Amino acid sequence: MSELSRLFHVARADFSYFFRTKWLMAVLISLSVSDMLVTALVYRGLMNFDYFRFLVPGIVVAGLFSAATDTGRRIWLALREGVVQYYMTLPIRTSGLVVAYILSGGLGGIVYSSFLLVIALAVVPHQGIVNALLIIPFMFVLSTGIAGLSAFLASISRRGEIYWVYAQGLQVSMVTISTVFYPAQTIEGFLPGPVATIARYNPLSLAAGALRDSGFGGNPLDLSVLGTLLAASLPLAVSGALAYWVILRTIRLRGKP
Repeated sequence: MSELSRLFHVARADFSYFFRTKWLMAVLISLSVSDMLVTALVYRGLMNFDYFRFLVPGIVVAGLFSAATDTGRRIWLALREGVVQYYMTLPIRTSGLVVAYILSGGLGGIVYSSFLLVIALAVVPHQGIVNALLIIPFMFVLSTGIAGLSAFLASISRRGEIYWVYAQGLQVSMVTISTVFYPAQTIEGFLPGPVATIARYNPLSLAAGALRDSGFGGNPLDLSVLGTLLAASLPLAVSGALAYWVILRTIRLRGKP
């Protein structure tokens, strides 16, 4: 069996755990749908623009973030139950193990957000379904980046509740400070300039904006926005993978992180 085959088997094994929490996924999807059909519709009456069409693509991107960060929970359990340590006894490189976990996390984010995207396309009039499909590969890179960061946070967490503290901090920095729920103009009116700039160029903001403009707005794909999204997502994936590799390398040498 080649190194690539072993990497594929590890990624498939970890990805299968994503489907073993069917009730959790069903609850999370129902919560996202309630945000689409209740929160967005109620708030639309309070806004001077169609907040429903604005929020629904944001919910899809927020769902991608939630599913990708679930990678950290699986890795924390795998580390504490000895699964990762078992994988490290197999003839597979540390870098291959890192790639397998991050690819699995990226796929989880894409699968979950794709469910939400199908629902969104059913409830929101759309004119660019092909554009929405073309954006998915860029969202996959973003999902792998978030999964990499989650993997690193899980590997340095001694207790499960500590991981969720880190995960909440990541959520505040990436979801709250973004244009997922609020227009950039609104953020600029209430937050300092540097924070508003960070929110505008947040990878989640770029992904949500691309879906709004091209997936649901019917505008042509803006290659500059997709390029910026890719440029902002790749450093997340690389930094997360590198940090997780350092942790696994430390475990291999010392037996603990």
